[in-house]
Amino acid sequence: MLTRIPKEVYAERIARIQEHLHQKAISGLLVTNTYNIFYTTGLFHFPNERPVALFVPAAGESILFVPVMELQEAKHQTIFQDIRDYFEYPGVVHPIDWMVGSIKQTYPKLSQVSIDGGSRELFYRVRELFAPTSLSVDPLIHEMRLTKDAHEVELLRAAGQYSDYIVKRGTEVAAPGMSELEMLQTISGDTLNKMIEDLGEVVYVPGGPAGGLVPSGLRTAMPHALPSAKRMEKGETLILSCGANVGGYRAECERTCFIGDVSAEQAKVLEVMATAQQMAIEAMRPGNKCSDIDAIALDYIRKAGYGQYLLHRTGHGKGLEEHEAPWIEVGDHTVLRPGMVLSSEPGIYIEGFSGFRHSDTIIVTDDEPLVVTQFPKSLAQLIINV
Repeated sequence: MLTRIPKEVYAERIARIQEHLHQKAISGLLVTNTYNIFYTTGLFHFPNERPVALFVPAAGESILFVPVMELQEAKHQTIFQDIRDYFEYPGVVHPIDWMVGSIKQTYPKLSQVSIDGGSRELFYRVRELFAPTSLSVDPLIHEMRLTKDAHEVELLRAAGQYSDYIVKRGTEVAAPGMSELEMLQTISGDTLNKMIEDLGEVVYVPGGPAGGLVPSGLRTAMPHALPSAKRMEKGETLILSCGANVGGYRAECERTCFIGDVSAEQAKVLEVMATAQQMAIEAMRPGNKCSDIDAIALDYIRKAGYGQYLLHRTGHGKGLEEHEAPWIEVGDHTVLRPGMVLSSEPGIYIEGFSGFRHSDTIIVTDDEPLVVTQFPKSLAQLIINV
């Protein structure tokens, strides 16, 4: 089983960037976004105040800049021959100042440079350092990441299997008296152990290889309720909002479950949410707009009488980040293309009663949507025996 992107793919990505720069008459691209660094280099690291950057010239060798603590890993994991390191942050010379100075020394005839984004402060700093060379923002890498290649799809499909597994473990271990934190620790550890046994190599990324949110009872009405010491009780709702990543690529599987029993009202709201979620999945086909898919799901919930309990959009893109473009929301008019990877997760949140949300990870194909998370969603299979 594939456990990470092959190194030759990174060379192909750099070649695509250089072709784009040549066509646009841009001298080079400075890559600073952490996930764009993952995408272009294969250097997975824990992002902090110490910047990592990649400079891709229109012609010539790329330069990878890392703090010295990342140097050994960078030499081992990446394709780059020119890797330059600095000692610490903030340094006598700020690392960004040093990087730009180093680029200008190596490529003294730059006419126009682009950066992949970042904060306003970073942009102004880099622009001043490159002056009189002009600086612009180029979203190329973000656009490249919108559609996944065959290797990325393989990793995401594997991640979907482990996302299913962690939810399955949640339904097996959840019980009255167990705290949310205790359950999350158990199911995350079990999933990680299985990944190590199956894969041998596990790429650690921000957020860890497997985990999630596991709110119970009234706390399920908060979409992103962090795990707590609250203990579960019979008859409560439990949302297993879980996921896993393989090779840095993330999938998610979320299921709304019931501890030992389910009321008629819980079952009624679950049915509305689950129908809306499936409607969105079925609409995730080439040519359809993200905005239209969001409207399909959320309008169904509104017509069912639960519009006041909507707190978020229908879904978002999946890949290297937990949430990334495109956005399944009325303000995003992106037209779906094969290779895009999305979540479908409309939710209903009734304060003082319960929240309800399923989520699946879907790959847009030339034909039917490919749902990579397959944990059951029938009511009978969502009741946890206690």
